[in-house]
Order: sequence, then structure tokens, then C-alpha cells
Amino acid sequence: MVGNAMEDERVQDTIRMLDEGKSREEVAEHFNIGWKSVDVYMRRKGFVWDAENDNFILKSEKKEVDALSDAYTLNTKSAQIVRMLDVKDPDIRQVATKQGFDTVEAMGEYMLSQCYAWNDALDNYEYDERIRLTVANAEKDSIHIDLPKGSMDEKTLIQYLLINQKRLTELMNTNQDDGKLPHYKFKGTKANKTLGFPSSLITLLTDYSDEYNITQRMILEIALAEFFKKYGYDEQLNRILLS
Repeated sequence: MVGNAMEDERVQDTIRMLDEGKSREEVAEHFNIGWKSVDVYMRRKGFVWDAENDNFILKSEKKEVDALSDAYTLNTKSAQIVRMLDVKDPDIRQVATKQGFDTVEAMGEYMLSQCYAWNDALDNYEYDERIRLTVANAEKDSIHIDLPKGSMDEKTLIQYLLINQKRLTELMNTNQDDGKLPHYKFKGTKANKTLGFPSSLITLLTDYSDEYNITQRMILEIALAEFFKKYGYDEQLNRILLS
């Protein structure tokens, strides 16, 4: 099965082009299809995307526990707990005590607050994105400002609004966001630039690109354009945008 997959011409071409440094968009253009179709094809052949190396690898070669791998790069209490449990015959009570918890249950509550859930198959905690999304949805509309207690006359109300003008503007802009991504069209020919990013950032970039069907190039263009607009390069940005 593995041998047949590696002998597949499209699989070979895809891996080779990515090894040569071609972007995912360029690989997709080579086959005259979208990147999503390339990804689906490779997964059907038994491959998964390796964000650290920007290429596909056989699923059998991928580490069994991605969350555990990530934990080894994080300097957080939750990551320390995961590492301490990643031993033969771990003593979970001892780990809880060493980490300052009175009980195993208390440690479990803490890990849950950090979006980690217990996995019986691993005998360890595992990061669960669903927990984070649940918390995020619960807090989505909780933004508020502290209003002074009691009734206010017109003059006091106006003064209060003026003092909090900046914060109120931010809140109104947040509420008016319709979820649509801005679109920027830049002048100039295409040029390549190699940058090194942390693997965790590459993972976010890859996941967002796949989930929302948007190219990584567009994500980076939007991110840079919004950065320039916010931090003093608005006029320079406008000069290089297509009218």
C-alpha cells in the first residue's frame, strides 16, 4: 500500500515540488486544480500535511500524538504536566503534587481551563480545540465597559462619553464587523522571499487556509496590509495598492 502510494506520479511530483521550495499555490497551479483538491488526493493516498517541513509525509511516519509533540516546545504549566506524564507508568498523583495541586481532580480542572482533556488511550492530557471554541463562543458577546452607578444628567453623560470615546469606538467597530475579509490588490510582479516562522504559527496559517479555503498568500497580504494601516504606514500602503 505504502509502496504503491510512493510510486504514484502525482504524489512524487507534489512532494518533489514542495521539496524544491514551491508554494502550495504553485503546486496546485501545476496540476490546474485548487490546493484543496491536491490535499484531498494526497490524503487519499495515505499522506498528511507536515507543517514543520512544509510537505506531505506518510501518515504512518507522523508522530502519534501531535499535541504531545507541541507540548515539548511550550514553556507552560500545562505543557510541563503533559511532559511529566509522558513516561512509562506515570504517577499522576505525584505529578499533581509536584505541580502544586492538592488533588488529581484539581489538576484536571486546571488542565480543562487550559483546553486540555484527559485521553484514556494516551494516559495523558491532550489539547482539545473544541474546548477553546466553546469558551470563545461563551465569551463572544461579553465585551463591555464599566458604567458609573446611579443616574446621570446630560452634562455628566456627555463628559463620560467623551472620556470613553476611544473605547466606545472600538466596541462599535467590533460589533459592525460582518466577518468578511478585506481584499487588497498590490502592484508589481511576483517575487519570492523566504522567511522562517515558528512551527506553531505555520500550523495556524495552514489550518486557517484549509478551513476557510483561502490561500496562505492572501492571508499574509491581508495581515501585512492591516499591520501597515494600523502602525503608521497607511499612506505608503495606499501608494502601492491598485486603484
